[in-house]
Amino acid sequence: MSVEHPLGVVMRSGGSGLTLDGFLPALLLGTGMAWIGWVAATSGLKSVRDWWRILTSESLPIDEAVATSGPVQIQGHVRPLQPDDTLTSPILNRECVAYEYTISKVVQDSGGSTIDSDTAYQSFIIADGTGEILVNPDENSLSLRTTTQRTTSKEELRERTDDDTLEFDPTAYTSDGEIIPKPIELREGVISLGGEITIVGEVNPESEGVPRDANAVMASRADQLTVMNDDPGNTAIKNAVRGAFLLVLGAMFDIFAILLFSGAILEIV
Repeated sequence: MSVEHPLGVVMRSGGSGLTLDGFLPALLLGTGMAWIGWVAATSGLKSVRDWWRILTSESLPIDEAVATSGPVQIQGHVRPLQPDDTLTSPILNRECVAYEYTISKVVQDSGGSTIDSDTAYQSFIIADGTGEILVNPDENSLSLRTTTQRTTSKEELRERTDDDTLEFDPTAYTSDGEIIPKPIELREGVISLGGEITIVGEVNPESEGVPRDANAVMASRADQLTVMNDDPGNTAIKNAVRGAFLLVLGAMFDIFAILLFSGAILEIV
């Protein structure tokens, strides 16, 4: 005699065998959902920490920040370490020390499907008249305000994406005519040379590799650096909203994973 349960677990009486043809899929699905929940929650916690650090850090000139322990907030203008230590942003074509871009196909007014994206950055100097600091960012430390452009013209799309750094092939998303069936959205944020930015993090005046004309280094260590080209208040709000959303999303996935694990275990006991 055999009894089949809702999860597909087959239990046979009168013998020592137990066939678990539904337990393994439930276990794999639950594990996948738990992993997604963990990634979302971890990213959400980082955004909440960034929000709190931006909100509570004191804004100081560089000469005072160098003598301060703990996170500080500094504003200044950007220059490269060397004249040729620069990048050129692929969409806006600006000389910069960091950029990030996303190219997406607009599916609905409220969202899109990403076609191509990338981030690039260089170490740079920030100066405010009282001193200079070497900044060593990484991809996770950048929080950039972006400029968004939309196009439905094949010719315009080709002009705006004609760059060797892009892996995007505009011909794959265009029809035989001059009009693109669905709009293509080009979004890019940059830290331009001479631009004013805000940095939140810890200043290390004794770090190795400090240039002779710099007073200290700010580097991304344990997610303790935020480099932004927007108003700190706007960046803080953006991090708070993103963090709350990801924490809720992570909790939902973890709850579903627990329910799957519990259901699968109950079916075999």
